[in-house]
Amino acid sequence: MQKSRLAIATFVLAAFFGVFAHAQTQFRDIPAGHWARQAVEFAVQCGLIEGFPDGTFRGNQNLTRYQAALIFFRLYQTNRLETTRPECRLAVERGAQEVAPEIQQLQQRFAALERTSQDQAGKLAELEAEVKRAIETSQRAAALEQRLAALEQQVQRLAQAPAQPAQPAQPAGPTPAELQTRIAALEQQVQRLSQAPAAPTAPQDAVALERRIATLEEQIRNRPDAARVAALEEQVRGLSNQVTTLQGQVSELRQQAQQPAPPPQPQPQPEVRPVAPVTPAPPRDPNLYFGAGAALGLIPQPAGGVFNTNNLAVTGMAGVREVFLGFGLRAGLDYNLGTSALGIEAYLMRHFGSGPISPYVGVGARFLPALANPIYGTAAVGLDLNLFGPLGLFVEGNPRFDTGGTFGLGARAGLKLNF
Repeated sequence: MQKSRLAIATFVLAAFFGVFAHAQTQFRDIPAGHWARQAVEFAVQCGLIEGFPDGTFRGNQNLTRYQAALIFFRLYQTNRLETTRPECRLAVERGAQEVAPEIQQLQQRFAALERTSQDQAGKLAELEAEVKRAIETSQRAAALEQRLAALEQQVQRLAQAPAQPAQPAQPAGPTPAELQTRIAALEQQVQRLSQAPAAPTAPQDAVALERRIATLEEQIRNRPDAARVAALEEQVRGLSNQVTTLQGQVSELRQQAQQPAPPPQPQPQPEVRPVAPVTPAPPRDPNLYFGAGAALGLIPQPAGGVFNTNNLAVTGMAGVREVFLGFGLRAGLDYNLGTSALGIEAYLMRHFGSGPISPYVGVGARFLPALANPIYGTAAVGLDLNLFGPLGLFVEGNPRFDTGGTFGLGARAGLKLNF
């Protein structure tokens, strides 16, 4: 029967494909001039046959039903049956009907394998979830164990403290009643932990825990993931040992808490020292100033009058009240409105006080390029009226001595800004 199927398949391929271009076959065991060489070459070109991994075709071996089913399946995929002759199509359909049960059986086996794989994946997910819950339970138990260890250290310190005479009321440490309350709360936490869903049952019941482990071993004994199951078993056993140790520590702490606690030790009182009052620093006197105003000559008498434009000048100044040893410096600039003459002056100043009314004096020199002797000595005697904060007024007289010894007197007034 198998040889007949091989002959049918060869005939169908030869009749279906006809005569085609000569191409060298890729199989090393098909000799040149073989009667089925062209059919094999075309089947390879169409993707119907792939041969064996070692590069051979093995044409003398019997064709299995599985191999025939694979050839017809690839033939259907190429969609070449739609354009072939009726007799060739009939031969192919008969061959396909013969291998149809094998194809259906393959589909059923594939579906069964897929369901088995899904079942195994679900069981593995359940095991991983159970391991995760066991790890979380172990972590909670470790945290509870640390808290119990801290409580045990505190009880030991209280038990080792020497007795002290009665002292005035001080902040007291934990009383036996408070310790009893905290231990009860810890026991409730242990009980809730032991009753958590999907975790090992009550830690106190060792027999029930062993029965659950035995059931788990029976369920997973024949599974391929034995290593993961063994690791899960080891984690469950370690969790059981930790909970048992935790129970013993709770019992010891309850016994120690029932013993009378020693009186609290006096706490050192911090020394209270009076704080000296902070005296604010006195406000700093302004040292820098700028001024602007008007200047005019009084002596000798001006020819056109005191308020003639040739006798009026716009003045400006800038100075520092104290530079060294109470003395300061000032520089000024005058511009005559009538003659457009420009004058430059410099003073060594001394200010007396910084109240609402503060006098000052100064000596210096003046440079007036329009004169034949442009440099002559001058002085300043005046008052600062500091009535508006940093903004004030100034009034001063300016006696002078020209090069020929001629005496003169001028005056100026204006606004002054103090910093």
